[in-house]
Amino acid sequence: MNKLEQYILEHKKLFDEEPSEGHFERLQQKMNRQSRRSSAMRWSISIAASVAIILLAGSIVWQHKGIQDDRMTMCENAVDMKSCYLNRMNAVAERIEALAQNLDQWDRQQIMTDVQNIISIADSGFENELPAELPNHKAKQILSNYYRQNLESLKTIEEQLTINN
Repeated sequence: MNKLEQYILEHKKLFDEEPSEGHFERLQQKMNRQSRRSSAMRWSISIAASVAIILLAGSIVWQHKGIQDDRMTMCENAVDMKSCYLNRMNAVAERIEALAQNLDQWDRQQIMTDVQNIISIADSGFENELPAELPNHKAKQILSNYYRQNLESLKTIEEQLTINN
């Protein structure tokens, strides 16, 4: 016989006795306090984790935006902004072409046609269509936004291909 069985046999009468009055109420109160503590602890941990995730996501987005803004600012401050953006677009187009190697011929051709159309549109001479009376800083801002949107379109294609590969 093991020790537990021995103990039960020796104290059998104690197991048959009813607990003292108020025992169940005290036990229930104790369990409620522990339940509230663990519930409060779980909520606290959940809130802290949520705040940490939000702060982390915010800092990642902020850093990524800062990197992107720095890259765009380099083109905006370049002597020939259009050439700078076109060079960046061609670099992205090369990466897209490499990512599209695994696609079937039809999809690959469609993607590369879209990429070439975006670059052609950016190189189409949009800057000549701006009114001459427009202040230089406004014209530069419009052109920068125009080239940036085209570049971002190419980057979106690249991101989708990266995800799908």
